[in-house]
Amino acid sequence: MNTASNETEVLHPEGKILLMNGNILECHPKAKVSDDIKQDVLELDTTGEFLSVKNMPVKTPGKTGEEPWMAQFYKEAFFLYDHRDRIMSDSRMFLTPIPFQNNLAYSGTSGLSDATLGVYIEWWETCERSVIKKDGEIHALTYYLAGSPLTGINRCNAVTRDGITEKVSFSGSFADLWRPFMTINKRYTEAKRIYQAYSLEETIAILNGSVLSNNTTDG
Repeated sequence: MNTASNETEVLHPEGKILLMNGNILECHPKAKVSDDIKQDVLELDTTGEFLSVKNMPVKTPGKTGEEPWMAQFYKEAFFLYDHRDRIMSDSRMFLTPIPFQNNLAYSGTSGLSDATLGVYIEWWETCERSVIKKDGEIHALTYYLAGSPLTGINRCNAVTRDGITEKVSFSGSFADLWRPFMTINKRYTEAKRIYQAYSLEETIAILNGSVLSNNTTDG
């Protein structure tokens, strides 16, 4: 499987995905796959929705219109992060959809859409600024990106260990956040289309089952 981006070209072994850390995960093909491959490339937004910085971000996640998986993600984000090694060893967990509508002014969601749990974990692990620290401890994990690639003005969101969401505006280079995220996300564009993935609810249930099993064994 060959997945290309504007910056890098990654050759994934047949039936597998090659992670950023060099590990290779066995994948499980979907029974039915769409004939059309959506190439998630960075391109100018033609809808007009993201062409003005004033419109950025137009769909910040909030309580209004919140989907069930979002509340579940906020509640369990740090639980998932704490179990990142397990998630990074299972392709169906790695490919769990976390479809926040990350977006950039002028290009919209292109290159940032259809992110997965594994994409977020690799981003948190490799992009230091995506993990917000206070007094040397991890305070919050960034989960939503929205801003201008030209001015760097941004309005993002992060979630704390208590499951509380916070609005965040990053100073300095905004590209240092969105470019790594886009690179990682585009690395798995085809994998998302052709391989099986657990839902967020399924992934959390499996991880909870593993924790209960380990506690029972230890007892």
